[in-house]
This record gives sequence, C-alpha cells and structure tokens, in this order.
Amino acid sequence: MSIDIFLVRHGETVWNRERRVQGRLDSPLTERGIEQARAYGRTLAHVLDAVERCDGPKFLDLVASPLGRTRATAAIVAAALGRPEDAVRYDPLLSEMTWGAWDGLTAAEIEARDPELWRARIADRFTVAPPGGGETQQDIHDRAARWLHAQPPAARLVVVGHGAFGRALRCVFTGRPAAAMLELDEPQDAFFRLIDGRIERIDCLY
Repeated sequence: MSIDIFLVRHGETVWNRERRVQGRLDSPLTERGIEQARAYGRTLAHVLDAVERCDGPKFLDLVASPLGRTRATAAIVAAALGRPEDAVRYDPLLSEMTWGAWDGLTAAEIEARDPELWRARIADRFTVAPPGGGETQQDIHDRAARWLHAQPPAARLVVVGHGAFGRALRCVFTGRPAAAMLELDEPQDAFFRLIDGRIERIDCLY
C-alpha cells in the first residue's frame, strides 16, 4: 500500500483530566485540549508544506470519528489547513472503543460496581468485554483492520481519532500483534505519520 496517514488524537477533554473512561460518551475539550488541537493544525500545516515542496501538491482527505471531541478537534485542524469544517468526513469505524455500561466511569467506580468482572478484564483485555456491549482490545484491533483495508491504496489522509483506536491502527499498519497495543502511547502533544510500512512520530509546534 502507498497509503499515507497523519494520525491525530483528539485534544484533552474534561474526562481525560478526571481519568474517566469516555468510550462512546463525550465531554468537552479543555482549554488545554483546544490549544493542543491548534498545535496539531499548526504542525500539520508546516509538515504538509514541506512535503508538498518536495513531492508536489497532493489532495489530502480529512476524516474523523463522529464523536464530539473528535469533531471539535477536527474542525480546528481543518481551519489551520485552510479547509472548511464541512470538508471533514466522519466515519463510525473510527469511533473509540466502547466500555459499554462502564463508559463515563473512573476505574475506582467500575471496580466498586463490578469487582469480579473488572478483575477479569484487567487480567485479560483481549477476550473479556465490559458489560452492556463493551468491546475487547481484540475487537478494536479487528475494527481498525477493517477500516484500514477499506481505504484506497493511494489514499492520503489526516485522521482525527482516539487513543485506543490509534494504538490499534498503528499495530495493524505495521503488522504487529494485537497484544502490542498495550505497549504504545496515546500522546496529545504529538501525532504520527503512517507511511511505507513505518511510523514516524511528529512532535507538535507550540
């Protein structure tokens, strides 16, 4: 595949700060999160300008998870790239891993509510799903694979997504096993370029 992906995580949210599981629920970006989104956009504009000076202009497609925190981040990134907000395409496959009935809770709240299932989940994140339709780590790895394999081979994308989904996509892209997801970081002051079977980390300009 000659696909070229700039993979961005949403900016910090209120629930990130409170260490709550967000999943498919949402909380607003903090002021820090808004500044992180601006830094993503500023840095992307700088990187893409350098790429196009070397390789010539190429169409760049903006795609994001449809959740509120990714929509807010994507709108800021699009503006920094000189694109209207409606240039962003939303794909449900990019949504964050849901923890089902545990979405919106802290680890302590989950443990108090479902102690046995919580311990089982911690022991085996790849086959034990949270209650109420939650996903396993294997589920999100498989979903990331479906999304990647559905892209045109020469696609050039800015993807605004989530922490767990981003870790899964990076594993799929490089052919690493799903278990490697647990070793990867989820930065909000850097993003990744996925190209030629390798991954480059790009620290944001502030």
